[in-house]
Amino acid sequence: MPLARFSAFHESPPNTSSDLPGPAFAVMIARADDGAVLVFNRYRRVWELPGGFIDAGESPQQCAERELLEEAGCVARQSAYLGVVEVDDGRRHFGAVFQCTVGEVPNYFSNEEIAAIGRWRSDQTPQPLGHPDAELLRRFG
Repeated sequence: MPLARFSAFHESPPNTSSDLPGPAFAVMIARADDGAVLVFNRYRRVWELPGGFIDAGESPQQCAERELLEEAGCVARQSAYLGVVEVDDGRRHFGAVFQCTVGEVPNYFSNEEIAAIGRWRSDQTPQPLGHPDAELLRRFG
């Protein structure tokens, strides 16, 4: 499966009807004192923002906060909706984008999906960084 590429960012208000499909996934831009939290995905072999598919009965915000905890061991504080990212991996997919602050970030974090935890700063970007994630961090990081 090819890696997803950034297509567009839509500044649509949450919970309103629009021409966009509902989001299938959610990502979190989590700001720590030393940069935005990134995780290294073992399967895609890229640094990316914590995020994942929205479970049945779960809101996009709940998903983003859950994924941040599962993938980085961080608890979201003051999470806020930013809009919808559109990505393409041969098919179009839409995801809700949130931002938050976090207190403590573990120096080391690993699980079945995640191999490492890191930070993004405008002057220090881990490589390779997923294309959609790089674009979201350029806009909101």
